[in-house]
Amino acid sequence: MILHGGIRPQSVLRGSWQFLLGVTAWNLVIVYLDEVLQFHFIAHPTPPVTTLGVAVSFYLGFKNTSAFGRWWEARKLWGEIVNGSRDWGNAVANLMTSDGPEIDPVVRRLLVERHIAWLNMLAFQLRATSPLGRKRRRWRFGHMPVTGQTDLHQTPDSWQRHIPPEDAEALDGKANRAALLLFRQGTTLRGLAEAGSLDSIRHAAMMDRLRAFADAQGKCERIKNTPFPRQIADIGEIFTWLFITMLPLAFVDLYSAPEELEGWARWAFVDYTAAMVPFSVLVCWVFFVTEKVSASMEDPFDGEVTDVPISAICRTIEIDLRQMTGFGEPPPPLAPIDAVLY
Repeated sequence: MILHGGIRPQSVLRGSWQFLLGVTAWNLVIVYLDEVLQFHFIAHPTPPVTTLGVAVSFYLGFKNTSAFGRWWEARKLWGEIVNGSRDWGNAVANLMTSDGPEIDPVVRRLLVERHIAWLNMLAFQLRATSPLGRKRRRWRFGHMPVTGQTDLHQTPDSWQRHIPPEDAEALDGKANRAALLLFRQGTTLRGLAEAGSLDSIRHAAMMDRLRAFADAQGKCERIKNTPFPRQIADIGEIFTWLFITMLPLAFVDLYSAPEELEGWARWAFVDYTAAMVPFSVLVCWVFFVTEKVSASMEDPFDGEVTDVPISAICRTIEIDLRQMTGFGEPPPPLAPIDAVLY
């Protein structure tokens, strides 16, 4: 997630300078062919290109809204996990029994530690590269500048260091370790209920909280494993490039020199037409950036600069739980990297 001050002109230009050079060259070629070589047949009337630009604008607006909807849903799901985790820590720390045996503090700590392990396991699974996702590209709004970071859930150690010894063997070789951790949480609660340490009401309430965690995990996995519809993403990119290609043809049609001009008058008009090139490039660049911004929000869990900062959220939850329950030393919060929170 890019923080305030993270988007600077130089960072945006660094991701689009090749495009700017290419579209500037294309505009100059069109001006040269039309005004110098007199290939007037390449010019297109302005109204059709203007209509195309309007259509592309509406399409990109729809694409941006759809992509942001995925990003915002992912953020809301992790907001629910934050609130549920605090409720879980509060419930575990303050569980009381009226007539049964007292809950062993070791079991209380296990329930908290296993939950922290589940958070980090889920983050690691969501950060794993999916074959269904989009191809990574070197663009300010869509690339991973930091790799191999344990704290950013890019290596197995990010979850292995949190796994309680009681669960290590059970997790070995399992396809969905995060789901298994929730199952083992339920098994522990069942044992407490059978021992009389949890009455039916408290047991049902705790199991309902586990159900909410499983529901949030499933929704996150749905976003992760369902790629953004390619018919929307790819067609939007094609339409954008079609407009970028045709816009210079409309500019030269609008500002072409009359046939009767000769000599210095014609060259003066050529200079006037070439002066419109920066404005054409600017319009093309705006459409290019708009399309890239929408593409950057298609997969909100891949660990890129615009994604939901699930690693920072995991660390925040761990700090809250350890400070709340007194189990373990709270780690420091994750610091932004180049004005980006991961």
